Amino acid sequence: MSLLPVFEAAALIEAEGFGVRIVSVINPRRLYRPSDVAWETCAEPDGSFLSDEGFEALFGGDALIGVIGGASGMLEPVMLRSTAKRDVFAWKRGETTASAGELMAFNGITAEGLVKRSLELLH
Repeated sequence: MSLLPVFEAAALIEAEGFGVRIVSVINPRRLYRPSDVAWETCAEPDGSFLSDEGFEALFGGDALIGVIGGASGMLEPVMLRSTAKRDVFAWKRGETTASAGELMAFNGITAEGLVKRSLELLH
């Protein structure tokens, strides 16, 4: 549900002449740097974190908008490592609405809002 306005916004931003990349994050822990989580001190450490080069390939660019249909904390490793101009659109609260679109709008997650903020970051 939270990706619907993202894809709509991507088309509108591309129509303005900008490139857009949409990345879904499944395991945000892997996006931290090893030094962010002190993995070397764990009883069973693993070093399978995304390299700086890999991170840049996925999230590099002039602007980054993190969108999540839940708490913004899941986007922490992306925002922590990114050097782009960035912002977050996250769930503020649940509410009773007539449609999913109204619920997303109540939380500020709309294509129009995403386009507006993206263009502000890019200019």
